[in-house]
Amino acid sequence: MKTDDLKKYDQAIFDAVLNTVSDGITVINKNLEVIFQNEAMCQHFGNQIGEYCYKAYRGREEACDDCIVLKVLMDGKSRKALRDVQMPDGNILWAEYFSGPFKDENGNIIGAVEVVRDVTEQIRITKECVTLRREVQRRFQFGNIITQSKKMKDIFRLIERIASTNSTVMISGESGTGKELIAKSIVYHSDRNEKPFVTVNCGAIPENLIESELFGHVKGSFTGAIKDHQGLIETAHGGTLFLDEVGEIPLSLQVKLLRFLQEGELRRVGETRVQKFDVRIISATNRNLEEAVKDGVFREDLLFRLSVIPIYLPPLRERREDIALLATHLLQRLCDTHNRKVTGISSETLKKLMDYPWRGNVRELENTIEYALHLTDDGQAIKNEQLPNKFSSNTENSGIIRDFISIDDYTKQTIIALQNNHTEEQIAATLGISRKNLWEKRKRWDITRVKTTN
Repeated sequence: MKTDDLKKYDQAIFDAVLNTVSDGITVINKNLEVIFQNEAMCQHFGNQIGEYCYKAYRGREEACDDCIVLKVLMDGKSRKALRDVQMPDGNILWAEYFSGPFKDENGNIIGAVEVVRDVTEQIRITKECVTLRREVQRRFQFGNIITQSKKMKDIFRLIERIASTNSTVMISGESGTGKELIAKSIVYHSDRNEKPFVTVNCGAIPENLIESELFGHVKGSFTGAIKDHQGLIETAHGGTLFLDEVGEIPLSLQVKLLRFLQEGELRRVGETRVQKFDVRIISATNRNLEEAVKDGVFREDLLFRLSVIPIYLPPLRERREDIALLATHLLQRLCDTHNRKVTGISSETLKKLMDYPWRGNVRELENTIEYALHLTDDGQAIKNEQLPNKFSSNTENSGIIRDFISIDDYTKQTIIALQNNHTEEQIAATLGISRKNLWEKRKRWDITRVKTTN
């Protein structure tokens, strides 16, 4: 089609373009009246020709204080803004507004052209990402790890010093003490916190597959290798690899892992090409690896390489000051998860929890609180009868060795555990003492009073 022929269709082409784009387009005169809308604008707001723009698009009875159209009409400079708009059906639309001058043939400003883009979905995704990031921060920042233990606070101070290094870290401790949580805290406070964090339970992978899982393999390297496979070390390039239960790695594979730690190099199974990767190794174990070295099932040189920074997590029975605090925190979290309204844990039951040895550590404590929660009515506190059978009176003869705490220790721990979410009257009632007696105990033990939000 020739240029002269196109001119005959100028208006038709212009109208087609305006009504095809998904963005809403409107023209507003100097009196702030709508004089044009494209199809997308009509679909969103209905036909508003002749209405004031602030009433048509924002449901207001007067011009907006932050109106960008008024500013465009004053100085002729284009502007953009983000606005929340209530739609005719009551839903809220987040829209990005682009406003520019509308001029006559002499260049005089006679109105404004406004393009409206629906960004509601982008806003929702952004909010979800912010919420997710805050949740990650809440879970892994030291200030939100529930503890009063000096041993744990010493660990946090150590992590702050070594998190930004590339040194290997070995976290040891019994099952259920939170070794992976500490590993994630190290990563969160490191320079690799935006890079991959890859975890592998070395004890959960069959011995004949673990080399392939860690180092990868090439097609045809063994029966069943039908295509190239990227190993977990390669997946973690630039970030961190967490080797949980590292003591279960077969002796035959330990040499290859040692070489990677020394040189940063590896070869996939069945491949001759050597590749280099930048990966920080954090490992964890509930085994005594020094004994494993003596037994000849773990290489001493590998142990030295893995444990440049050793961190030992004490079992819960060695930090009894945390038991009441953790129990109360776990109950609150589980109530939120299960939409329950159990009011707390009775003082007698807290004492029983603090007397228990907790062989399964924090994980066992959480399971216990969850069990008791489901047996307790809303509006009630957890009592002894809601605890699992292992807490019944006949457990003295069950072979469990109990390490009882003193009344003073119990009282101190109860005050600390309850003070964030209970008034002084409630704490005193739980302990069965007067407000004056509670004040005296705070003063004697130097327990600073926390202002309650109740």
